[in-house]
Amino acid sequence: MEVHQLIANFAPGDAMGQAAVNLQALLRRLGHFGELYAGEVAPGFGSLVKPAAQLHPTRDALVLYHHGIASEWAGRLLHFDCRRGVVFHNVTPARFYAGTRLEEALRSGRSQLTALAEGMSLSIGVSALNAIELREAGHRNVQLVPLFVEPHRFDPEQIDLVMKRELKVGAPLVLSVSRVVPHKRVEDLLSLHAELLRIRPTARLVVIGGYAAGQRAFRQLAARAEELGRVDFLGKVSHGELVAAYRGADVYVSMSEHEGFGVPLVEAMAADLPVLAFGAASVPWTMGGTGIVFDTKHFAALAELVVAVTEDDGIRRDLIEGQQRRLAELSAGASEAALAQALATLPPSKEVRRAPRAKQQVRKTPRVAIVVQRFGPQITGGAEAHARQLALKLSPHADLTILTTCAEDHLTWANTLPEGIEDDGPLTVHRFATEAPRQMRGFNRLSDAVLGHGNDRVTEEHWLAEQGPRVPDLLAYLASNRAQYDAFIFFTYLYTPTAWGVPLVADKALVVPTAHDEPPFRFDVFSDVFERPRALLCNSPEEQQLIQQRHPQAVRTRIVGVGVEPPRTLDPKGFAQKHGIRGPYLLYVGRQEAGKGLKELLKHHRALVNDFHDAPTLVLAGGGTLELEGERVRTLGRISEEDKWNGLAGALAAVAPSRFESLSLLALEAFAVGTPLLANADSSVLAGHVERSGAGATWHSTSSYLEAVRIVGEGSFREQALKYSRAFRWPKVVAAFRAEIARIQRDHAS
Repeated sequence: MEVHQLIANFAPGDAMGQAAVNLQALLRRLGHFGELYAGEVAPGFGSLVKPAAQLHPTRDALVLYHHGIASEWAGRLLHFDCRRGVVFHNVTPARFYAGTRLEEALRSGRSQLTALAEGMSLSIGVSALNAIELREAGHRNVQLVPLFVEPHRFDPEQIDLVMKRELKVGAPLVLSVSRVVPHKRVEDLLSLHAELLRIRPTARLVVIGGYAAGQRAFRQLAARAEELGRVDFLGKVSHGELVAAYRGADVYVSMSEHEGFGVPLVEAMAADLPVLAFGAASVPWTMGGTGIVFDTKHFAALAELVVAVTEDDGIRRDLIEGQQRRLAELSAGASEAALAQALATLPPSKEVRRAPRAKQQVRKTPRVAIVVQRFGPQITGGAEAHARQLALKLSPHADLTILTTCAEDHLTWANTLPEGIEDDGPLTVHRFATEAPRQMRGFNRLSDAVLGHGNDRVTEEHWLAEQGPRVPDLLAYLASNRAQYDAFIFFTYLYTPTAWGVPLVADKALVVPTAHDEPPFRFDVFSDVFERPRALLCNSPEEQQLIQQRHPQAVRTRIVGVGVEPPRTLDPKGFAQKHGIRGPYLLYVGRQEAGKGLKELLKHHRALVNDFHDAPTLVLAGGGTLELEGERVRTLGRISEEDKWNGLAGALAAVAPSRFESLSLLALEAFAVGTPLLANADSSVLAGHVERSGAGATWHSTSSYLEAVRIVGEGSFREQALKYSRAFRWPKVVAAFRAEIARIQRDHAS
């Protein structure tokens, strides 16, 4: 089922937008494809959230509207010819805004909620109080689907170290996270702070959240804070800075009088921070009998309580243990189960319902889809070449369809190939158009800002959307055709077809992750890729170990690798003559990009040429944008498969300069023709190949590069290389994939 979400406006740091992104992740896990739409979208977020004007749902779809106070989209929702639902977050009463322009809007919003009741197929409250309010407004099918927090995003390793150093010291250090608006009652926090200073002059209050510095209400608060001293209004902060504040504080205090759910309360729990909260609105339900919930704002008594929680280890330990129990009840898994139950209550769609499907029989020839971001004989090297080789070898044993994009260039994802279905030998290739080309300059700026830092889900989903390729029709196809296939094989964890596609068909999914230790690999947004499919089919022991270290909850893994079959006849002399290469040479074949370590390789090779008059030529083959020049450096551009094999057979060594490898087809192909490997020691996969084969040498610096070239130049590695390559044969690989597909078939037939 398609389940789209609609919000009035989307901006980073906004609680409703965060809730919608989290809910989208749960919907994918339940097998439902859908997009996010907003009436207003913050600049730069158009890849993640689409303008609401573009929402044109099918009659069978469900549109979930996150109710915004007095938004025009509440009325427009009723005009969609589909199933409609509302997600209700708010409990802000108009009395807090008496005399302001918001007072009437808030009252109007309540009336809106009542007006929506008749047209809703499903009404979701994010807390028990919200659910009660929906029922009181006349909504019939009311379900409780709590918001949730991902606790691992508040682990100590997510801390922004600069914030940790700069967070001003206080004892006790009191933290509150909220927008500085009337119903959050920041003035009550200041009153508590005044009492704390009386008994603990070193106390400090830190308030994180957006504020309008020019507004009269904030100026009054700021003046009072300055009078008291030791108060910091930090405004909006990054996720890593937020974690640093949670982890650096002694106690979290909420004085808010109207919380629809209270996400910061749960974030504080996740950061092992004791919570003291005024028990208004949904707060008692959110806390679930844990933390300290008070119903009277006796500031002197509360100050004594803050001191006790800060200084008594026993009280503190008991509070944290209780909060951890409640945190488990507000988990993503619990919310997913509640959402599944809520969706099950929907009335039938307006489309004619199909008869129930008969029990699935095990097909003798399984129907299998391979999902990969690019595909075709013209795309050489990497996971795409691996996917095509597997598809061709597996095709005699399965009815194969390739689900891919119309893109050839992995930098822009521009649509250059025709959309639709075509044949590629024995393979059926179904191409889907990418939504928009990638803008590398903006994407690189975003990467610089988020890679290597702790992030919330919105930030990581935004990065993933910008990374692309964005292929909504492919995802919709997966969701609606999952029953037509026995298994789905996804290649490469890094891109959206896998990251967003695997959850849609997880119980039939096999993933070839091609993972290596690169910054995006640490993003939690990829956890579904590693923790939800049926199995991970790894390329090397190093990749398997890396995944198990990063994802302790990963599904079953097995090392499958890839098969390598060199041509029966090779012509290395013909390759040298064709390209005018004289004397010994080192050969690199692959994309010519900065991330492949080529600039460092050129630097090392320049030193080799300066020191040795008989240094071999460095030959670089493959497409790319780098300008690679130097003495005894030859660039050939793209070469044919025949040239590649002939070139490897005649090379002194194959060169693998990248730190980021999960397998390295180049290394295995070199071994298969008896050629040693010259590899970057910073890649555990490449170093593992060299160590296990005994056929090559590694480098980690200029001097060690010179030594490695000497080793491969003087040594004899042919027998070791050929022996090692015999472990990489296609019959073994195909048998492993067939066994995994058969396992899925049996489980679904039982």
